Amino acid sequence: MNSSDYSDIINKSRPEHKGDDFDLRHPKMSRENRAKIFAPFAALKGHDETINETGRTHVLPENYQSNYEP
Repeated sequence: MNSSDYSDIINKSRPEHKGDDFDLRHPKMSRENRAKIFAPFAALKGHDETINETGRTHVLPENYQSNYEP
């Protein structure tokens, strides 16, 4: 898919609904509130910290030698 697929709509302005109840049901959202919707979030609170801590506690010492032979 390339930008030419949307060439007929890419530069159109936002639709206006003057005189109907669309604006009452769907008020225009502020830029700040829109940004909150798309801001990254942690689905599992504390998950990143736990993963980082687990990795920190399982780091092998520099002089570690494995006996593993593939």
